[in-house]
Amino acid sequence: MTDVASRELGLGFLGIGQAVARIFQQYPDMSTLPYRVVAAADTRSHSLARFATEFAGRTYTDAEQLCADPSVDVVYIATPPELHREHALMAAHYRKHMIVEKPLAMSIDDCTAMVEAAQAAGVQLMAGHTHSFDAPVRAMAELVRSGDLGELLMVNTWNFNDFNRRPWPTSELRSTSGPVLNQGPHQVDIVRQIVGGVARTVRASTIWDDVRKCVGGYTCHLGFESGVSATLVYDARAFFDVAELHSWVAEDGGRRSPQANQRVASNFAALSQNPDHLEVALEAQKEQGRYGAATTTEESQELWGYSAPGEIIHHPYFGLTVVSCERGAIRQSPDGLVVYGQNGLQEIPVARTMRGRAAELAELHRAITEDRPVQHDGRWGRATLEVCFAILQSAYEDREVVLSQQVSL
Repeated sequence: MTDVASRELGLGFLGIGQAVARIFQQYPDMSTLPYRVVAAADTRSHSLARFATEFAGRTYTDAEQLCADPSVDVVYIATPPELHREHALMAAHYRKHMIVEKPLAMSIDDCTAMVEAAQAAGVQLMAGHTHSFDAPVRAMAELVRSGDLGELLMVNTWNFNDFNRRPWPTSELRSTSGPVLNQGPHQVDIVRQIVGGVARTVRASTIWDDVRKCVGGYTCHLGFESGVSATLVYDARAFFDVAELHSWVAEDGGRRSPQANQRVASNFAALSQNPDHLEVALEAQKEQGRYGAATTTEESQELWGYSAPGEIIHHPYFGLTVVSCERGAIRQSPDGLVVYGQNGLQEIPVARTMRGRAAELAELHRAITEDRPVQHDGRWGRATLEVCFAILQSAYEDREVVLSQQVSL
C-alpha cells in the first residue's frame, strides 16, 4: 500500500464471470490494494459458493441487494453490457462508487444517464478496463508531453489477433459488432491517452468475418482538434498475429505461441462441425473462463489468450503503437520503449507497475479517498464509446462522422 492511501474500502462484484476471474488472478497486485472483497452477486450458484469460501463474503442472486449492502463502498459492474445502465443507476441510487467494464454501455444515451446519475448521487463512475493503463502507454504519453521530441504529429496503432475465433457465443459477439465495441475501447483509449486532446472526426471502414457472420475488423482515421491524426487498425480473424512483431509477447505480457491463432481457429472449426450443438459448445467453453468454473484447464485458458500468472514477465501488449513526433518516433518494446531520434535508436526501460484492473482500482481508490475526479470517468468512457459507435456509423454510411461528446485529459 505504498502508492495509495491505506483506508480500506468494501468492494462488491456485480457479476463474477471472466472479467472477475482475471481480477482475482492478478495477484500479488490485487492483494496489495486497500480494498476488502466483501460481496458478490451472480446467477451462477457454484461461483457464489466458491466466492463465499474463498473470501468469506456475502453472496446475492439479486443485484439490488448487493448495491444496498452497507459494507459495499465500491461496486464493480461486470454484468452483460446491455445491463450496465440499469446496474449503474442502481449503484448510484444507493450512493455506491462504481467501475463499469467495457463497453461502458450500449448507447450514448445510456452513457449520459449513467454520468448524470453518478453526478447527482455524488459518487465516482469509472469507465473500466482498457490498455491505456499499461505502463508503456503511459510512458509514451509522458514522453510526448515532455516535448523532448518536439510536437506530436500522428499515432498509428495496429492489432491483429484471434478475437473473433475465440469461443464467444454468437449473440454476444454480434452484439458488440465483433471487436468494435469490445476491443475498440482499448485502441481508442490508447490513442486518446497519448494525444491528450479532443477527438473531432472519424472516417472508418469495416471488414466482414464470413465465419462468424459479423464485423471482423476495422480501419479508422481519427482526427483531433489539435491537428494530430491517428489510425487504428484491427483484424480479429486469426490470420496474422501482431505478437510476431513484438518477440511473441502476449496481450497480458506472457509468452504467446506462434501457433496460438491456428489453435483457436481450429477449435472453432471443430465445434462448427456440429452446427446444431455449436451454441451449447461455445457457452460451455466460455464457462471454463469464468470465475468458479467447475473445470478450467490450461488449454481452455489459452483459447482466451490468458497466460498463467507466473508466465507474465513483460509489459502488456495490445498491438503495435508507433508515435511520430517532429524529431523522432516511439514504439513499445517488451520491457519499455524504443525511441528513434536524431541521434539514433535508444531503448528506455519502463518499470513494471501495477497493471490492468488492479491499476484501475488503485486510481479509483485514490480518487475516493482524496476526493478528486478519476481521469477515466464516465465522460471519458462516453467519449471513447462515441468513437467506437462512429466507426460503425462511418463504415455503414460511407462518410466522415463529426464527434460531439469528446473530452480532454
